[in-house]
Amino acid sequence: MDTPAPIPVAKRVLIDMDRCVECRSCAAVCHYSHAGMPAVGFARCGAALLPVICRQCLSASCVTACPAEAMIRDAQGVVRRALVRCVGCGSCARACPFGVLPAKPAGLPGGYRSADRLSGHQIPKCDLCEDRILGGDGEAVPRCVAACPSGALCFADEHDAEELGLSVLGGRTTGEDPFKRR
Repeated sequence: MDTPAPIPVAKRVLIDMDRCVECRSCAAVCHYSHAGMPAVGFARCGAALLPVICRQCLSASCVTACPAEAMIRDAQGVVRRALVRCVGCGSCARACPFGVLPAKPAGLPGGYRSADRLSGHQIPKCDLCEDRILGGDGEAVPRCVAACPSGALCFADEHDAEELGLSVLGGRTTGEDPFKRR
C-alpha cells in the first residue's frame, strides 16, 4: 500500500502585536512541552515586550550555516532541528538574520550539565509543534498559539493575513501599528 505524500505546512505563527499582553504563556507552554528548551523568546520593542518566534524562512540561513546538519527543512517544509545532531555550536544563531535563535545552548546551566541530560547542549528551535499540527484534521495549532489568552498568536497562512485584518511585517510579525500600543 502506498503512503500518501506528506502535505506541506503552509501556516505559520503570526503575532498580532496590538493584542499581546506580555503574559509569557507562550514561552511557558513551549518550555514544558519541549524538554526545558523553549523556542519562544522575547524582545523589547519600545515599551512593549513581544514574543519572538522562528519565522520559518523559505531560504533559511540557519539550515545553510549548520556544520552538523542539525538544522533541516523536513518533508512538510518546516525548518526544525534534528535533536541528536545538534552540538550547540551556535552557528545557526549567528546566521539567523532576525536573531530568533538563542546564541547559547538551552537546558541546564553549564555547571549542572550531565551525560544523561542531552538538552543542555542544543540550541532551541521552533518546530511548529509538528506532533500536533500533522495529526490530520488541519484544525490543530502549535501549543504557544493554543496557550495565548489574548489571541495575540494565531496560526495562519501569511498570505491570508490581510483578510484577517493583520499587516505582515518582516515575514511573521503582524500588527495594525507596530509603534503604538493600546
